[in-house]
Amino acid sequence: MSTLALPRAFYVSLAATALFAFGLTILVPIIPLYVTDELGMAERWIGTSTLAVAFVAVASRIPAGALSDRIGRRKIMIVGAYLGLAAAGLYLVSQHFAVFLVARTLTGASLALFTTTSKALSADLSPPRRRGEALGMNNAAFSLATVASPLLSEGLKNAVGFQAVFALSGVLNVLALLITYSLPRTRPEVVSSLGARRDTLSALHERGTWASLLLMAGLGGVLALMFTFYPFFSERKDLFADAPDVLSSVSMGLGLSIWAFMNTVIEPVAGRLSDRIGRLPVAAPGLVCAVLGVLALSQASGTLPTYLAIVLLASGFAAVSSAANSISQDAVAPTLRGMSAAMIYTSFDLSVGVNAQVLSALIDGTDFGAFFAALMVVVIGFGVAGLALSTRLVAYEKRLPAPETMPSAD
Repeated sequence: MSTLALPRAFYVSLAATALFAFGLTILVPIIPLYVTDELGMAERWIGTSTLAVAFVAVASRIPAGALSDRIGRRKIMIVGAYLGLAAAGLYLVSQHFAVFLVARTLTGASLALFTTTSKALSADLSPPRRRGEALGMNNAAFSLATVASPLLSEGLKNAVGFQAVFALSGVLNVLALLITYSLPRTRPEVVSSLGARRDTLSALHERGTWASLLLMAGLGGVLALMFTFYPFFSERKDLFADAPDVLSSVSMGLGLSIWAFMNTVIEPVAGRLSDRIGRLPVAAPGLVCAVLGVLALSQASGTLPTYLAIVLLASGFAAVSSAANSISQDAVAPTLRGMSAAMIYTSFDLSVGVNAQVLSALIDGTDFGAFFAALMVVVIGFGVAGLALSTRLVAYEKRLPAPETMPSAD
């Protein structure tokens, strides 16, 4: 078999990731509405519900990454899927905001364990010359699920109710769990002799890690926009008042599907391109697209302009995300890949949560001017700083005379 070929276990992990993502993202369009319409809470609690997920994800990622480097990727992914199933069960019985918040914390832990480990596993299973492409495919598998989930979520909620969406989320987590169990039961061939604290410090010693941390912090603001505020923003600004009748019931969800579709298409292409021409030449145009997308969405006033703004925003997000993931994995030894993935997604989750909480205070009725101005500062500031640190980076394999030993599939 060619040394550039991706093994069967890689594609099995993609299937598990797609199902897990489906179960998670099917909740996104309905959470803000569930908080205000079903639980009767004020709008400010929408940001709190997102912050709960982000806070627990931040607290869970470093332990998840360290454990996956030691006991294997498969075990941590299984625990993550079980936590997602438990969260779905709590959503079903959450008639009070306190119970709902507990479910949100379980969602945060599930997200952290599963996604952190799956990204490290993708890096493990891919040869260095296809690492960017493999990580792009991992991200694309997550986005692929999001193409259909907003439409299904919104339609199912309107036709049956919130509880039907929560139940479907549980079923999808069960399917992800079953596929994850089919991954090989193997242990890492090489285990770091350092503790989690020393692993963290070792990864932080790399400039590529810091570049990725900053780039992902900027993208966290973009994700907060799309997955926390976009449903609320589109309703308040009545962006889809001119939508055709056939789309009237799913027009907002279709925007999220367009976002996911663009990520699904762009991520692997951007990853493969970065394998050929370098990470920075992909990340820089991506940041420009993301900034222009935020600006376009802030000025949108109709169905088509809104969808076009989302296309531009998603394209930029996907290019920067693919490059940032590859930079972080390029920077470290194989035994620190779980930790590296954990660190950059800790930065990402923290940015999502903080932006969700802080930016919500800048919304004044239907006036989102201050909101978008602050978001632009976040995206541009962190993005430019990350690009500045991305210059003249050398991958770990090229810094050592000996060839890399590929870890096993677990």
